[in-house]
Amino acid sequence: MVNHTENNFTLGYRNTGNPPMELSHFILWCILYIIIALMALTGNLLIITVFANRRSVRTRTNYFIMGLATADILVSTVTIPLWLTLVGLMFTQRYKKMRLVQNVFGPFDIFSGMLSILHLMVISLERLYAIAMPLRHRRSSARNNLVVLFIVWSTGGLISAASVFLPKGSQWKGTLILFSCLGFFVPFSIICLAYVSILVIVKNKTYVPRSRSAKIVKVETKLALTTFALIMLFLITWLPFFSMNFVLFLCTKCTFAISFHIILLVKAMHYSGSALNPIVYSARMPEFRRPIKVLLRERRFSHSSYYDDRRKRANKPFKRKRRYDDADLNRTLSSGAADEESTFTQNND
Repeated sequence: MVNHTENNFTLGYRNTGNPPMELSHFILWCILYIIIALMALTGNLLIITVFANRRSVRTRTNYFIMGLATADILVSTVTIPLWLTLVGLMFTQRYKKMRLVQNVFGPFDIFSGMLSILHLMVISLERLYAIAMPLRHRRSSARNNLVVLFIVWSTGGLISAASVFLPKGSQWKGTLILFSCLGFFVPFSIICLAYVSILVIVKNKTYVPRSRSAKIVKVETKLALTTFALIMLFLITWLPFFSMNFVLFLCTKCTFAISFHIILLVKAMHYSGSALNPIVYSARMPEFRRPIKVLLRERRFSHSSYYDDRRKRANKPFKRKRRYDDADLNRTLSSGAADEESTFTQNND
């Protein structure tokens, strides 16, 4: 967020003794942020539920998607409520309490943002590894994914903890450059290089249609397109946020020229990525879309007789097939025994 805090202004708003916006506008912004938080929480909980209950969904890439979903839940349950508290305190002009909340909100905001970009960076590198060396990638252990997730979360925690001790605002503008590089430009550059490499590899390997490696590459490329959609969504929702920070970095006087509604809009776009990510998973990945539909249908009909009848009918073919197989086996054994008996009688004659 815009972390400028001095005696006469905070978050680009000059303390003039009046609220930064009308009450109706404040209520509308609160409703928007609450909707974003609820969408992010519900959607990502559904994704994690499917991952926990479906063994077939626990692929190497989906481990990192679960890490990203967990980070999005952190945004919906901690970061957005803290941001709304901060805006509410500003609206009621309780600036001393607001600065205390801002000291807690800042590290959490940086932590959730770092987790998002680092997970997307790891997913891009994992896609590159899967397409460049598909056979070795498929033999890799899931334990390696857990180690990478631990490194991602530890790195995000260390960077957010460092923000507590580094000077902020006009005291040292290098803080903004440091966190912008670590939290956006360096990871995004790695992501771009990874996808350029993927395009080159796919172009070369798909020329051999009969090779097993080429078939695996085609499968992995489909998943790479899904992760690319996630990255583009991240760029669209986060680029205005970093652009505004750099405008304020280059032009300190512009702090008072930017409307507080613009800041709220940029932050809403910033957090909306956490709510839109599950929609991308469901739209692009059938292994998530189908179980989510089943899960929602089960929740809807779990207490109805219609659902119970459908479940009973679904179980009948398996019983019939088993009875048929047992009867068929008995007939086979009986006919086999009869053939052996007749052969034995003929040999004795």
